[in-house]
Amino acid sequence: MKKNNKKSNILIRKNLKAEIEKKGIKRASSESLDSLERHLKRYLDDLAPILKEEMTIKGRKTLKREDVETAFSIIKTKEPEWEI
Repeated sequence: MKKNNKKSNILIRKNLKAEIEKKGIKRASSESLDSLERHLKRYLDDLAPILKEEMTIKGRKTLKREDVETAFSIIKTKEPEWEI
């Protein structure tokens, strides 16, 4: 049985749009939402191996909040700070 990705993409898009509106952005083009989704997916692709490694090190199959916190701290130290 194949999972329907279209439905999950619509839910992701709705949640993304709702979060953007909460931040004060009234409207967003579909191209901008596509770009945001693509960048967020790439960020998750970078984050997933670190999450998996944290779970493996601790001998668990379930992702926990502490794994996520550790992975984000690892990524934060790897990323250069943005300067304006």
